[in-house]
Amino acid sequence: MIGEPDDSVLEKIDFYGADVKVTQPADFHGNDDLCLNLVSFNPRQLHVKWMEYHSKHTQTFIPLSGKPFYMVLGKPTARKADGSWDESKANLPELDSIQAFEFDGTGGLVMDVGTWHEVPFPIAGPTHFVCICTNETNENLEQGDDKGECEGGDLSKRHIKSQFGIILQIEG
Repeated sequence: MIGEPDDSVLEKIDFYGADVKVTQPADFHGNDDLCLNLVSFNPRQLHVKWMEYHSKHTQTFIPLSGKPFYMVLGKPTARKADGSWDESKANLPELDSIQAFEFDGTGGLVMDVGTWHEVPFPIAGPTHFVCICTNETNENLEQGDDKGECEGGDLSKRHIKSQFGIILQIEG
């Protein structure tokens, strides 16, 4: 999570001296296909329609408006502790691991590779985020089927109601 840096854990970059403090607050990684998207979200019904994960990068959402939002996250299901992929696992989130988290808008988050998630739900009106992802993810999203499900090199996106026959709702 991006927020107040803890100097005891972060690598400090001292290039600028005392005038500018630069830290690396998260273990962010990706490949040479990374891009920055400006994403604008309007308030919407607190129903989780899709859950997705990325296999090549630590997707990041950084709020720009300072407004609170919910983020729905689920544990990786196919990623092993050593970072490899378990092809025998179902390519679906485990419903009992899905949780909604409220963020106050002063910090964002970096998700580990393989973390199931829905995009942010704004709480107090429209809000804007910088989303760090890959161009491949953007391309994968454009190739979704009629339910919005996508499968590509850096994205697996599943329609919750179609896959499980239920509607997940955030209790706000």
